[in-house]
Amino acid sequence: MNEHESLRKALSWLLEHKKIEGPLIAEASQRFDLSPLDEAFLRQYFVERGQYKPENN
Repeated sequence: MNEHESLRKALSWLLEHKKIEGPLIAEASQRFDLSPLDEAFLRQYFVERGQYKPENN
């Protein structure tokens, strides 16, 4: 499998959901066996798109 294939699959899976929250990103991270860096990327990606607000805000 390509080195970024899991991240692409996780992103695709997340985009199927209407509301993207921290627990959903954590689930995607586990489901697609992402690294902590990949999970952080997904969180930042959705923050920048305005689809997710970090839990600490």
